Amino acid sequence: MRNRLTLLAVLSICLLAPAAQSQIQPSFFGMGVSQTSDMPKVSYGTLSHPPLAWTSIEGAARGSYDFSNMDEFVTSAPKDEHGVAQIDVVLGWTPGWAVNSQTHCSTQKNGVVGCTVAPLKMTDWTDFLTALVDHYNGHTAPHVKYYEIWNEANTSSFWTGSVSSLVAMAAAAYPILKQDPYSQVMTPSVVWPTGESFMKLYLQSGGYKYADGLTFHGYPSKTGKGIKLPVPLPESTASTNAAIQTMITGFRLVADTNGLKGKPILSTEGGWGVGGMIDPDMQAAWIAQFEIVQAGLATQNGLQMTTWYTWGHSLSGTIETTAGAPTAAGYAYQEVYEWLNGQTPSPCTSSGNIWSCQVAKNLIVWDVSQTCSNGVCTTAPYTPPKGYKMFVDLTGATSNINGSIALSVKPILMEP
Repeated sequence: MRNRLTLLAVLSICLLAPAAQSQIQPSFFGMGVSQTSDMPKVSYGTLSHPPLAWTSIEGAARGSYDFSNMDEFVTSAPKDEHGVAQIDVVLGWTPGWAVNSQTHCSTQKNGVVGCTVAPLKMTDWTDFLTALVDHYNGHTAPHVKYYEIWNEANTSSFWTGSVSSLVAMAAAAYPILKQDPYSQVMTPSVVWPTGESFMKLYLQSGGYKYADGLTFHGYPSKTGKGIKLPVPLPESTASTNAAIQTMITGFRLVADTNGLKGKPILSTEGGWGVGGMIDPDMQAAWIAQFEIVQAGLATQNGLQMTTWYTWGHSLSGTIETTAGAPTAAGYAYQEVYEWLNGQTPSPCTSSGNIWSCQVAKNLIVWDVSQTCSNGVCTTAPYTPPKGYKMFVDLTGATSNINGSIALSVKPILMEP
């Protein structure tokens, strides 16, 4: 009953008929990839964050367009019923040839110079965007679902220009990109902890006029040099950025009070970050909780997509083994996808150490006070509410309920 989807089925997600708006749809599940030669072997409906578009396509010289690399991602992405590529194409950096000084530039691994400031001539930007829309026109290449104006615009690694300059670039971009009726133009993405304040300023400076929705990156905790690891669970108040539910409700409020009321919000990257979780069992628990909590908040917060970053060949959040198969976390993600797809989950709640999330007649539960290490997971007795007869774990195994359950940090799905 719960056999895992084959790769063929994964690639056929686009053939599914659209579900009701309030239901979790395949497109809700975004997945980041590093290279098209290693596409995810788990279910997903949106491909997120291929190489940054401007430098990838026109990085070599003004007017020298090479779409070959980006085309691989766009053509590999799932398609909707109109053939539109369900992909988030991110536009920034500025190519080195387009700026007056390369003080705020760096040479990327592919040898292309990328810069964190606006181009000297706005026509360089608009010429690129015109070529972009002309190419992804549904004939030469598929239409693109999402264009994200800039990547992590509140970090100096990607943007050191002014907010007003970025708004001006969005103002120039919006009417060009919206010539494609299938495309949505999103705000620049931002990250915690300054993401909320940057996004407020961006929208209040006029950015709301040039966006069909708001994007952010959902990393609950910092990782990297000098950061204590492993990171807390994604819904934990001990998260060093913010619990994932705090981010979602926070950015919903920012959108609604700054010109984007009712428009969708999207997390176009997210996860435990660089080396944030190492133990395989805890990785499985972490990614399952991450997806479940966000799905529960999707309907009431207009969360149109959440992205796991990334499938494989990356330091950040890899859920692929060296042999190319899903890790335990990858299989847990797949199982949770099957629990949630086509459903309308209610927001998760907590009572003491127990988190519970209603999904139609089913109930997902886990115990945040438990942990796993070296293949052993602690448990505590849990008495399910009346009426539940069996449960499914993150491996897809089913068990009957007879009295109490030994509940761990790994979510289980209980069924009547």
